[in-house]
Amino acid sequence: LEPDAISSGLSGGKHDSTLLPPDVAKALKDTPVAVCGPEIGGIPELQETGFCVYDLQRMQDKFAVDDEKETAVLEVDFFRADSIADIRDDQEVAALALKAVGRALGTQVIDLSKVVDMSVVRARDAVSHFAVNSAQCSPQVKIRRGVYMCGDWIDRKGHASWSTEKSVVTGRQAVAALAKDLGLKCRTDIIEAAPDTAQLKALRTIARKLRETIPPPGSGIPSSPWSLAKELVEGTDS
Repeated sequence: LEPDAISSGLSGGKHDSTLLPPDVAKALKDTPVAVCGPEIGGIPELQETGFCVYDLQRMQDKFAVDDEKETAVLEVDFFRADSIADIRDDQEVAALALKAVGRALGTQVIDLSKVVDMSVVRARDAVSHFAVNSAQCSPQVKIRRGVYMCGDWIDRKGHASWSTEKSVVTGRQAVAALAKDLGLKCRTDIIEAAPDTAQLKALRTIARKLRETIPPPGSGIPSSPWSLAKELVEGTDS
């Protein structure tokens, strides 16, 4: 993107500066990553599509702000986005991505004319589609001797995310379990998932009580527990 004035003193990333528009930088001041659920901003293409927004200037050395950098770098990853993958015009995909960012962050939509370069990668059926509460049915890595499971859908003792990283980790856990059953030596160097902090436990409890007391609007499935809390407090639509 064409650069704006440098915004500095930002938190949560490897670097603390960005050339993104000031309102976008402010919306992402605490983290260079925004995780967004489906049904954002009434955009039809996002009815079942979630996405993540990344300020790469705060995450990767090669894009970090310095005297030679003359562009801002923004990445948007859509999930369960077959309808978007069907759009063959990269310009149209880019415009949709910028619109989604603006609606999700509550910022002015960046004009497509500010895009100086883009890359659109289409990966069909690249992620799984999980039903609400399906994590409760996730199996363990070891079902029984001789049967081992891995993937982002596996129960990793409280680590309920779905990601490539979790697929890799559970794959290593499955290998370790197999090696142990066969009496083989196997070094996996797996770091166990950290337990929830007291603050996160409290937030989960509050979110659960809110859902029980006041059903989420729309489809009944909020984009996230924190989005529901924000809607109830601010009285705004997601």
